[in-house]
This record gives sequence, structure tokens and C-alpha cells, in this order.
Amino acid sequence: MVVNATLAAIARHGMAAKPDIAVYQVASSVVNPLVFQELALLLHEHYCSSPCMDPKGRPIPVSSMKLFSSMEEFSAHLYGDASRRSGAYSKGKLSQRLEVICRKAVEQAKYLANIYEPYTFYQGRFDNSNTQRLMESMSEEEKRSFRFDVQSIDWKDYITNVHIPGLRRHVMKGRRTAVSQ
Repeated sequence: MVVNATLAAIARHGMAAKPDIAVYQVASSVVNPLVFQELALLLHEHYCSSPCMDPKGRPIPVSSMKLFSSMEEFSAHLYGDASRRSGAYSKGKLSQRLEVICRKAVEQAKYLANIYEPYTFYQGRFDNSNTQRLMESMSEEEKRSFRFDVQSIDWKDYITNVHIPGLRRHVMKGRRTAVSQ
């Protein structure tokens, strides 16, 4: 879609007697958003119905993704979860050694989360009105040839049948999955 929109914009501006400057966003956040909760649900459904396998060939269970509304909520969850998972409570308290390990693990996770925070909690939307106007100026034949209307994206179909299988085939290759067996 990006390449096709770029070619259409080049054709339009190349034919203008006086070329103007326009920004063309090929983004769906205004006209066809995929919200993170929906993505998380689609991922969960996929990995429940088509799980990865452990080394013994057993399906790896997948729990629902927990989503956070702030870094503070995420940080509190991390420490509590790391403490619970350590299984080393002594009358409700962690040993000093395990507390240090948990704190370091939480700090590492928080460090990585801080890197991705702008993407995770970003509320901006990309305006694709110039791109929509470009499409409207095209003939029906051109629209069929270039096909860059982001409203036409069926996110469930794309995530389930294109994105996840592509990740499994190309990014997770070598790992045992139900799909590759």
C-alpha cells in the first residue's frame, strides 16, 4: 500500500504544471484503527487455537495479555509478579537475595518498557485525508490497479492469516510451533 500510494502521488504531482508539496499518510488510525486490545485478543485467540509446542511436543498454554494504562501500574505489577513467581516467600517476605534479583529483573523490564513507552501509550492519530483525496482523484481503473485504501484492511484477517503466520515462518523459524509440525 505504501509503495502504491507513493507511485500514485508521484504520478499526480509529476503531471501538475506547478507541483505542490503534500504529505501522504498511509495509515489507518483515523479511518480503520487497530486498537491494541483488539490486537492482543487476536494474538491470544491465535496462540490458543494454534499453540507453540514445548520440547516434548506439548502445547504451551497462553494466558490473556494484561494491558496497563500507565507506567506506574506496569511497574507495580512487575514487582508483585516477580515476587510471587520467585516462590521464595518467608512469612510473606522475600529473602534479601531474591529481593535483589527481583528488583534487578523489574528494573531491566522497566528499562525496556521505558524505551517502548512512547509507542505503547501514544494517543496520536495519523491524518490520511491527503491520501484519501488522492484516491478520490483517481479513476476506478487506477483505484483497482493501485489499491492503497487503508479502510479496506480487514484487521482480523490480516493479523490471523498474514501477520502471525509470517512471524512464525520468518521470525520464529526453528522454534517448534503447531503450524510447522
